[in-house]
Amino acid sequence: MSAELLSILALIVMFLVATVFPVNLGALALVGAFLVGTLAAGMSTDDILGAFPGSLFVILVGVTLLFAIATNNGTVDWLVRAAVHLVRGRLAAIPLVVFVISALLTAVGAPAPAVAAILAPIAFGFAADYRIHPMLIGLMVAHGTQAGAFSPISVLGGIVNGVTRDSGLPYDNLVLFLSSFAYNAAAAAIVFFVFGGHHLFGRTHVATPESP
Repeated sequence: MSAELLSILALIVMFLVATVFPVNLGALALVGAFLVGTLAAGMSTDDILGAFPGSLFVILVGVTLLFAIATNNGTVDWLVRAAVHLVRGRLAAIPLVVFVISALLTAVGAPAPAVAAILAPIAFGFAADYRIHPMLIGLMVAHGTQAGAFSPISVLGGIVNGVTRDSGLPYDNLVLFLSSFAYNAAAAAIVFFVFGGHHLFGRTHVATPESP
């Protein structure tokens, strides 16, 4: 079996093991890289370590740490609630706010799964408070995170552009980002109407003061 097929098989096995057992996928991947590299591809340890994407690793760790700090100190929650407050109770604008904030956070480098995990509970809270279809809010988070996921400074954007560049293929950072953003924005617009977002036009929510 060729090294290429063994690499694909190793990836499948790693994903299955990490799904079934509480094992870190990254640790499995490092082990798999050394096993496939040394046993199947004939690579030396120096060659395997040399292929490690050090710059991408630093970006991923740094951005993830910054996003974790912003989440733990309440910055992300404040940002979402402040943006919702700016629409002054216009319910039709709340799904748009969720989409834009999700896209903004991933566009500046935050990992899309982490953004979705943090924003989803906040967004579903708004859906319950304002009687907005939960599927609408959930898909706005999903498409928002993917809309910004391929920006030139994001992790996925860096991976795609780096691999394309190293392969000698033509690439454009902006085209990749804008095409992904446009696709997900169009999908979000369809979702908005499919799940009753148009019924929110004209509806407002006025906050009432709490009783003493």
